[in-house]
Amino acid sequence: MVVGAGFIGLEMAENLHNLGIKVSIVELAPQVMPLVDFEIASEIHQHLKTKGVEFYLNDQVVSFLPEQLKIGLKLQSGREIYVDMIILSIGVKPENKLAKEAGLSLGNRGGILVNEFLQTSDENIYAVGDAIEGLNYLLNKNMIIPLAGPANKQARIAAYNMVYGNKIKYKGSIGSSVAKVFDLTVASCGLSEKQCKSENLNFNKVIIHSTSHAGYYPQDLPLTLKLIFENVTGKILGAQAIGYEGVEKRIDVISAFIQKNGTVFDLVEFEHCYAPPCSSAKDPVNLAGYVAENVINGNVKQLFWDDLINYNKDEIFLVDVRTKEEYDLGTINGAINIPVDKIRENIKLFPKDKKIVVFCGVGLRGYVAYRILVQNGYSNVYNLAGGYKTYEHVTQKQSNEDIFEKDVIGKDDMIYQLGKNDLN
Repeated sequence: MVVGAGFIGLEMAENLHNLGIKVSIVELAPQVMPLVDFEIASEIHQHLKTKGVEFYLNDQVVSFLPEQLKIGLKLQSGREIYVDMIILSIGVKPENKLAKEAGLSLGNRGGILVNEFLQTSDENIYAVGDAIEGLNYLLNKNMIIPLAGPANKQARIAAYNMVYGNKIKYKGSIGSSVAKVFDLTVASCGLSEKQCKSENLNFNKVIIHSTSHAGYYPQDLPLTLKLIFENVTGKILGAQAIGYEGVEKRIDVISAFIQKNGTVFDLVEFEHCYAPPCSSAKDPVNLAGYVAENVINGNVKQLFWDDLINYNKDEIFLVDVRTKEEYDLGTINGAINIPVDKIRENIKLFPKDKKIVVFCGVGLRGYVAYRILVQNGYSNVYNLAGGYKTYEHVTQKQSNEDIFEKDVIGKDDMIYQLGKNDLN
């Protein structure tokens, strides 16, 4: 059992699973990897299911139940689970014992407070790395950001300032990070939507589903990118991506723009290396910029999945604009099917006294449908952000409980599919 589903917890689960060990995860939050937002985490959840990893969300360990041959865990939900080994991966806190003994000032979370030159409250002592509360570049306040990249950069600055005097300022970190989760890569930079809400920022967001390279070149793979930006100026606040290939390079690009106070309009103009095996002529970074630009310029109004599930379906006109074949494979409850190519000839079916919500697979055909309706005099129209793909991911069952419930290891080391009391 791995307790905690952050970076380390998921990496432990993957590596133990690859050794042939049955692995379970328990996480207090409603999602794994709390650093990213739910839309991204939901794709991790579905991937973990395909790998046969058992995981419990919105649950926590309340006590341990030692037995002669097994270790028991009692969860808040009332479940009792017996395992051979428990790994606690429940976060980190700064090692500040020496700092306390030296009388240095500490922050609210116990990190060592430093100034822009990485000096502590004692001008003769500098501090760097995971133990400090360094500057968050976007929020302009000190925070704990325990990442290796910033720590190494801080070390170089502190060393220079100790030798030559305080000449180089640490500009802060935006928390760029990446992790491998089985076949997936998950990366992020800047602020998440959760952080933007907690800081009461005026922000907006877009979600795109693209591919790792040109679709007509073999072995292209899906990639999801979420972009967060200031509502009026378009200043980029953060980004998250998940996929099988080329994920971190897109986040690296957006990270560079954030550090230069870039906007979504800069992403539109971003010129990347292009060849069909490596990218598309319009890279996912460009596409995210295009969609965000459309939102800011008023070319489209978005509705998000969490708003849609709270609507009374009788109060909206929900239209799936994909093909009939796609619609028949699965759609959102209450949606009718009018393919985008048939909208003009069926325009009279769209009411003017209801909110109209259109959606397709990933958002592009939904945008085209939106523009057709607006140009035909409809104003109360919204495109579902991320399309059906995002909606399907976030509304599926997220956890994966009790998949090993009937697995019993016998004294002969064989695994039997039996009840717990069936084997002596």
